[in-house]
Amino acid sequence: MALDPAQIARQIEGIGTDLPQDLGRAIEEATSVALQSIRDNAPVDSGSLASSIRAEWDESTLTLGIKMNDYGYFQNYGVAGTKNQTVQFGVPEIVQESLPPRSGDTYSFNPEKRMIGGDLPFGVRVSIHQKGLNAKQFLDIESFVNQVAELVNENLEL
Repeated sequence: MALDPAQIARQIEGIGTDLPQDLGRAIEEATSVALQSIRDNAPVDSGSLASSIRAEWDESTLTLGIKMNDYGYFQNYGVAGTKNQTVQFGVPEIVQESLPPRSGDTYSFNPEKRMIGGDLPFGVRVSIHQKGLNAKQFLDIESFVNQVAELVNENLEL
């Protein structure tokens, strides 16, 4: 059955009117799925790191960000100790904007200090400062963005 131009016009009338709302909802749902994967892979001690991982979606600027407790970034990318090297990954520029390394593109403890701060016992803080933290790499920003984009493409209703 062939449609005349008037019938086609009626069928496609308003086809894009709800796109921003549908796109926003698709991005939020995709982000939720991708974030759960990151939370599931985050190091677990008390669970406060995993529960702090969240996304910030700004529909007006179409920007998506990931937030978590600052120490999560150090655990993710690793921190060189003052006496030992550790497994480390370069900190992406987008992360460096808000939490820059002391120098270069990797995190390291300050050799001029004796220990890190925090609530851990004295000996533990000294040991971490000297030995550093191996990277856990539970968050890969590029993979996160790709996963969100894939899920949006699969689920966006036009």
